[in-house]
Amino acid sequence: MHIDVRYVNFPKPGAKYGSLRLQDGSYLMCPPDLLGYFRAGSSYDIATKQQTWGQGQDARTVVIVAAPPNQPVQGQHNGGAYGGVVNQNEAQRPNTGFQPRVVQGGRSPSYGQPASGQDRHIFVTGVVGRAMGSGKFAASEIGVLTQAAADAYDRLIGAKPVVQQPVEQPPPEPEQGDPGPQDAPF
Repeated sequence: MHIDVRYVNFPKPGAKYGSLRLQDGSYLMCPPDLLGYFRAGSSYDIATKQQTWGQGQDARTVVIVAAPPNQPVQGQHNGGAYGGVVNQNEAQRPNTGFQPRVVQGGRSPSYGQPASGQDRHIFVTGVVGRAMGSGKFAASEIGVLTQAAADAYDRLIGAKPVVQQPVEQPPPEPEQGDPGPQDAPF
């Protein structure tokens, strides 16, 4: 049977089957271990079987996916999870269509480069929000937290290393009557 998948619906807790909603509006029931093979917007050739669910007037014929599909006929998916291999022992996750952005080397593209305004803003607001959410800071400390987070970001990225030079002060002069180290009676 040739199908065009519109949605992949994972089973509700305790249910035995999920479903595939097709472009024509019909549904196919699908065992949870086969749902990972399907992606919304793709077409497949699959084997199906029919079962009668219920008894008497409540009886209805249901079409069930019987085996994993062949490779998709069209669409951008390969019918499997990430590498085309579906691990039957892993828990099934809903198909949200999210595709993560992978950066080679595992670091942000701006690592070690001058900070962009958006990256810096996201970092600072995240740090300040987390600190305020802890309940250990008052609203009057937001300015101090913001400055500290901005300085931390700049040091982390290396855009503006902040080095505080100690202020040189002359040593204190001895007070009158201080015997000093050479005149001590010890």
